[in-house]
Amino acid sequence: MVRRDAEGRFAAPFVAAALDDLPETDMVVIDIPIGLPESGRRACDLKARAMLGPRRSSVFTGVRRPLLAMSGYEEANAWGKGDGEGLTKQMWNILPKIRTVDDWITPARNRTFREGHPELAFAGVSGRPMAHYKKTPEGEAERLAALAGFIDRFAVLEWLDRARGSGAARDDIVDALALCRSAARILLGRHGQLPADPPKDARGLPMEMVF
Repeated sequence: MVRRDAEGRFAAPFVAAALDDLPETDMVVIDIPIGLPESGRRACDLKARAMLGPRRSSVFTGVRRPLLAMSGYEEANAWGKGDGEGLTKQMWNILPKIRTVDDWITPARNRTFREGHPELAFAGVSGRPMAHYKKTPEGEAERLAALAGFIDRFAVLEWLDRARGSGAARDDIVDALALCRSAARILLGRHGQLPADPPKDARGLPMEMVF
């Protein structure tokens, strides 16, 4: 995580071992699906892909709550195909993290713990999708430029240098900064939301992305 306090001071990367270990905060934005359909695709995923153009592949589609109970990729993929969309191995590999959030989240917690997406965050403040892949030097540079005014670029570069060898990837820290900015935008009432009036899942959780 990246944390920002009321005085604008940052801490990064901040690691919490479990969601219950998160410090008290006004708003958290996380890059993990919250609000899951029983079948079909979420409108927020499709709208995000349409908005992101060349970066659309960064948004997964096809996560559905029944998949969280399945024990093997072949079973999950077969079920998914029967519902209209199979699973990539990449999606299967992140299902445990989605399950962890889904087990923990409640409508009450969702008021201050919401779903976002880094590429949406960058596009929202830049007025366009990022032109370069995030793991390239060009991609990192344009994302740091998009964060100008929120945090000093040289401070971020110091974090990235200190994080070398820590297990925290450079692009993960930059992505977390983008989500931190999304959280700040929500508190200021300046954020975007896909869709504008999100439907709720069977547990009463909105199927949305904020940025």
